[in-house]
This record gives sequence, C-alpha cells and structure tokens, in this order.
Amino acid sequence: MMHRALSVPANVDLRPLVTLLNARALSHHITEESGVLVVWARSEAEAQLIHACFDAWQQGRLEVPVSSQTQTQLLPVKGLLQQLSNAVWTAPLTVLLIAACLLVALVSDMGGDPMAVRGLFFPELNRPDVSLTDPLTLLQLFTPALLHFGAVHLVFNMLWLWYFGRMMEPGMTFLQYLVLMLWLALAANLAQYGWAGSISFGGMSGVVYGQIGFIWLWQTLVPQTRLRLPTAMIMVFLVALVLMEVLASAFIATAAHAGGLIAGMLAGLLMGLWNRARSSRV
Repeated sequence: MMHRALSVPANVDLRPLVTLLNARALSHHITEESGVLVVWARSEAEAQLIHACFDAWQQGRLEVPVSSQTQTQLLPVKGLLQQLSNAVWTAPLTVLLIAACLLVALVSDMGGDPMAVRGLFFPELNRPDVSLTDPLTLLQLFTPALLHFGAVHLVFNMLWLWYFGRMMEPGMTFLQYLVLMLWLALAANLAQYGWAGSISFGGMSGVVYGQIGFIWLWQTLVPQTRLRLPTAMIMVFLVALVLMEVLASAFIATAAHAGGLIAGMLAGLLMGLWNRARSSRV
C-alpha cells in the first residue's frame, strides 16, 4: 500500500523537488489526478520526510544544485528511467503485465506466428475433451489478454495499461489489484468467446475498458477520491466502443471491450459501496 506524501496543483514544477528527493535517496512516485500532482511514498515515515523536504524547499531553506537541474534537463531519458524505476515498486503488477505482453509479442512475431503461443489462446469449451478441472484450461481463461496482433494493437493497449495501472495500483494492495485484473481479463474473454464462439481473439483492451469502468463507478460513489477521470474522457472511450462495433466489428473484439467495461463497473460499484459502508461505521 502506497502512502500519500503531499498533493499540489498540477502547475507546480516539481522537478527541483525530485532532484532533492533523489539526492537524499527518498524513493517516490508522482501521479496526476484531475489537475493535482500527488507524491507517493513507500511508508508513512518516508511520506513525512518527503513532506518536510517539500516545505523546506518552498520556504527557501533547501537549494537545488544547479548541476543536477541541468543534467536532468539535458538527459530526459533519465526521467523516463526514474518513472520506470518508481513504477516497479508502486505498480509492480502493471509492469509485470506489460513485460509479459511484450514477451508474448516477441515470441509470436507480433501475432504473426500464432502457433508459437497456441497455449495462450482461449480453450474450446464446447469440445468434450476440454475440462475446467484441468489447470491449463483454467489458466487459458485468462491468458488471451496477453496476445496482441500487430504493433498498433500492442502499443495502444500498453500505453493505456501503463496510464491507468499507475493511477489505480498504488491505491490498492497487490492482492486487491491482482484479483481485479484477473476478474477483468476473465470477464472480457468470456464475453468475447460467448458472443463470437471463436478462440481467435486476444488483447488487453477488455482489461483497459474494465479499468475505465471501475474508475467511473468508483469516482461516482466516492466523490472525494483522487482516483478519477474526466467525464469527457470516459465518454470518448464509450463512443469509440460503439464506433468499433458499427465500423469494424469483424476485426475488433468489441464484446471483450464491453464485457471488461461491465465487469469493471460492477467491481467499482461493489468496492465503492463497501468503502461507503466502512466510512459510515467510522
């Protein structure tokens, strides 16, 4: 579980603070939530140290070395590596999922060699020799989410998984987020198989739509939450879902998108109601 160290308006330049924190070996992660920058820490003690460092910097009691600032500006790749390093411990499951998808894409030649990853396709449940008591069959209910067909398909899904995963995972325990992602993958895959009756599908899109559905219902039920998306952004994804079904239903697994979305909304509803009930008892 991550600990919130501080929140500041999005127009505040936190690069000097990042330099100070790195110089003091204070691990941290920064997310953007509806116009607010949130700095996260691994423990409550580190959160307090980061907050104290921020106050000292704001009051002019700490100076940022000019050489460090210049180096950060000249080497933007260092910032990218820092983001990846932060994500490894703030959103480890998200990083693992992205790494798994990239590995599967490499092995399958970006989906061009499906036989190389045939064990990851959804099981043919209508065959008499396929049993849900088989561990491999159970695993295959989830693994199609790792399959991608083409560079655009892969890059699009990985970018959104990276975006939403780093928003959601720091606010949950590893087990909570793992169960949520498994539920979204299962629902998306079952919806697509039930709708099309074919095992020739794959991708993380259904999970991504599930993340959107979860955040949508969560922010509706927990208005004070920092985990939120602009309504306009949610509407764009919903319109895109309809357009994909109308214009390209033969090429895109829209049932998986819809199944993931509904599963995410259900999870967001249940967790939102649980959070409300817990808050009312405090």
